[in-house]
Amino acid sequence: MATYYFNNKGEPATPFTVSGEELVSKGIGIKAIAPDGIESWRLSYNLSTKAVDVLYEGLSEEDAIAKKNADAQTLLDAENVEMAAAAKASETPPKAE
Repeated sequence: MATYYFNNKGEPATPFTVSGEELVSKGIGIKAIAPDGIESWRLSYNLSTKAVDVLYEGLSEEDAIAKKNADAQTLLDAENVEMAAAAKASETPPKAE
């Protein structure tokens, strides 16, 4: 386990003690214990549970990146379907004569 510092929104800030302790002393940082070997983009501090959450927990870094990319593609596909449906719904039907 390693010490990691988060901002007051729970986003990762720094793994470095000097800058992290400075954030904490100014009241704009949170010091927490995080798992070793996890990239910072996967870490967040849950303000409700006061614990570190790991995105895609249990996956290797390579698998987590693949899952993140797949999730992003799924979201993009869903947005494209929504936009196509909205565009089709906004088309004016031809007037009957």
